[in-house]
Amino acid sequence: MMTKRQRQRGSQTLEFTLLGIPLTFLLFSIANMSFAMLTLHTLQEAIEQGARFASTRGSSCSSGTNTCGVKIQQIADVIANAAAGISTSKLKVTFTPPTGGTTVTCTNLNVCVSTCSAGCSGSRTLAWPDGTNNSPGQDITIAADCTLVAPMFMFWTGSTPSKISSTTFHATSRQRLMF
Repeated sequence: MMTKRQRQRGSQTLEFTLLGIPLTFLLFSIANMSFAMLTLHTLQEAIEQGARFASTRGSSCSSGTNTCGVKIQQIADVIANAAAGISTSKLKVTFTPPTGGTTVTCTNLNVCVSTCSAGCSGSRTLAWPDGTNNSPGQDITIAADCTLVAPMFMFWTGSTPSKISSTTFHATSRQRLMF
């Protein structure tokens, strides 16, 4: 006659398989979503910092003989410093001045920062916004896209095989020139 103990042989392995795999998947999913949300929040804060920096340096901003106009590379530096943990080579940043101005796009933020040494954007040394679009009360917009690669994104709705392991986060800040 079989004892109760012999009939339960192997049940621990089966129970672990049935519970352990979904729980492991759940833990990795939570960690991945937390990382994605941290990246999104950091990106938005970095863009806000860059837009605030630019909005306080309009055409009326001066102190004695000093003027405090701003260049694309200075704003890019502020964004890069505030985007801790986000690779600047993955950031595409677009600087949109008030109506009628020239929009500047940095295909990746590395080509616009002041420490750029190769493949630098020629527009990074431009004053932004330009003189005609730099008066107080006008709105400027800075937008960024960041592509994040993570294995869990393949399970998101709408994923296709060509985009199986990445998603793009978008952040925008619109500020009014103060000075």
